Amino acid sequence: MDLDMNFPDSYRVEVSGWDAKQNFFVEKTVLNWKPEDRKAISLRSAIHVGTVVFVRLLQPASNGSNFPIAYQVLTSGAKDERGGINVSLERLRPRATNREAFAADRMLVEVA
Repeated sequence: MDLDMNFPDSYRVEVSGWDAKQNFFVEKTVLNWKPEDRKAISLRSAIHVGTVVFVRLLQPASNGSNFPIAYQVLTSGAKDERGGINVSLERLRPRATNREAFAADRMLVEVA
């Protein structure tokens, strides 16, 4: 697949996860960082909305932090004329553990 770097905020990345047929895949592509913090990629693998994928920056980072980041698929379109499927992503954030949630609730009660 051709890597299209047309956007000013485009980054070469490696994407991995499980496709619509539950097969593990790894693809190199371009992550386009759009306004409002939206991210988009084009994949050869078909994936479902809601799927979790891992995106790792391929460009050398000066601080060495190019570890994979978890994203959730927001939209997944049909194949385009080049065989790519346009996918929009949202970064996943860690959930609070039960202990953290309990501590936060307790602080709210003490303040009230």
